[in-house]
Amino acid sequence: MHTPTEYEAWYRQVATLGNEAEDDLSGTAATARTIAMDVEASSLTDEQKSALLFMCSSVIINCGSELGESALLSAGKEVARQAESRTTPDQPLHYQCRYNVANAICGLCDLGLPRADRREVWEPQLIQNRIERRDELQEARRTFFEVGSSTIADPRTRSAAYCNLGNMLDHSGRWAEAYDFYLRALEADPRNGNAAGNLAQLLRTRIDTGIGQTGHIAAVYDKYVALAQDLLEGTLEFASARVAERWDQLEPTDSAGHLSHGLEDLDAINGEYRRWVAHHRLALSPAVEGLGTEDIRWDSAAIEVLYGASPEEMNPPILGAMNVLKSDFLVSRRLAFEGVAQVIAGPQQADEDSGSYVETLDYSLYGIQYSKLLLAQRSALDVLDKTAVVANEHFGVGDVPSKVAFRKFWKTKTGELRGTLVKAPGRALPNLALAELAMDMDKTGMYAASQALRNAGTHRMVHAAVASATGVTQDSRSRIDLPELLDSATLALQVTRSAFLYLIDLFTMWNHPEDHKGAYLPFPGLRRYFNDSTADGANVDEGVPQSGGGPGNSFP
Repeated sequence: MHTPTEYEAWYRQVATLGNEAEDDLSGTAATARTIAMDVEASSLTDEQKSALLFMCSSVIINCGSELGESALLSAGKEVARQAESRTTPDQPLHYQCRYNVANAICGLCDLGLPRADRREVWEPQLIQNRIERRDELQEARRTFFEVGSSTIADPRTRSAAYCNLGNMLDHSGRWAEAYDFYLRALEADPRNGNAAGNLAQLLRTRIDTGIGQTGHIAAVYDKYVALAQDLLEGTLEFASARVAERWDQLEPTDSAGHLSHGLEDLDAINGEYRRWVAHHRLALSPAVEGLGTEDIRWDSAAIEVLYGASPEEMNPPILGAMNVLKSDFLVSRRLAFEGVAQVIAGPQQADEDSGSYVETLDYSLYGIQYSKLLLAQRSALDVLDKTAVVANEHFGVGDVPSKVAFRKFWKTKTGELRGTLVKAPGRALPNLALAELAMDMDKTGMYAASQALRNAGTHRMVHAAVASATGVTQDSRSRIDLPELLDSATLALQVTRSAFLYLIDLFTMWNHPEDHKGAYLPFPGLRRYFNDSTADGANVDEGVPQSGGGPGNSFP
């Protein structure tokens, strides 16, 4: 008979702990911590120690989350870091350990989330929690993003990381980015019912705001409710029976809305362009999938409500400023599409490229298709700074326009939201969304690589390469791997689109009907009049049952 080795014995013990944890959470966590200390002091190999320590950290963190105990979450995080220190980035286990670290950080920060049911009560508490824990939350977001983006991590870990990142973003009002990452979670592992359920909850919350094409959003919500309920086994694997029951209790709206608009006739003009925009969710539209309309002017996201007693008050400068932001973004998006299409067509020089390029024999790529990608990435992120300039002017913040920068505009030096941008308690979630997004563009944020590429491309020489890529450097020249360049261009557009939509949300927070009693003029061409109960909703293609606004999926 085979005698179990020390490693095998510990492995079986920890596996059993994980399966029986619900019976005695505190005792299970204590046993896992003892095993972790024994493993660390043993003569096992680093590979064996890292595997066992990772398993122990999972047990401890899960118990800490269920019990709501910060000491256990902190202990689990440290055990995960010990496991990570014995791995290398070329091992899938390395990313599993990093995922556990981020999960523990997220759990620690979420212990302070409010449980009140009135928005004017829970939202300020939520924002204060996110501000106080901003550095830890930024680390967790960056880690989840890097794990999800890894080509070495296993699909299940990548999917879980993207789903948890989506949860974090959704908690902070960053619904557009959260939607993207939930879909990435499903792409990484289509069995992830938890991602489908969280996506449905995001859409339910969006419907409750009354902003955007609520009939269409409700139809998409119904789609993901059905998917989450079909993926029961996946939810049990990725989350828990309690979460699976929650998704099972979601009720469809039975909306007659369209799942998507603008994709019915892809053989018509710009068919491939429209398909590409919809696939990457790059339409400046109130819709969450598709293009939002069959009209040829489908980038229709705009300020939906204005109040005033005169034509002058109904035509503020922000309307023209938003037009500029939109057209600048559309040029960046078109450039990116043209670059992508030409790259996909093959390595040959594009027909429209009149340049004659010297062969440098170093696997570099030259031509207008690669420059289009670089210019699209750079110009898209340039729109972010203009977004802050628009807010500075419209809300009368008073900063010198030439010194306004997106990354520094939305918060004070102490990290608080700028008071001049906050309308009232319960109406500051878009402010938090923009402030966090700005933080994630910083050197320690999850979008740091995108910002670094933009800076390098603005001031130094950057070009694509198929081998021996250097990545972004501080040198005169940087060689960027072609797939990385393609991904960077798309990501820059997605981030900028999100900021544009959050800015519209911010403006909406300042335009509630109770703030504008008395006479006002309707905004020309739009159909939403808050004080007219007979009017249709703006951009609503079909009706959907409405419910009162309330907290999102972080507040059951």
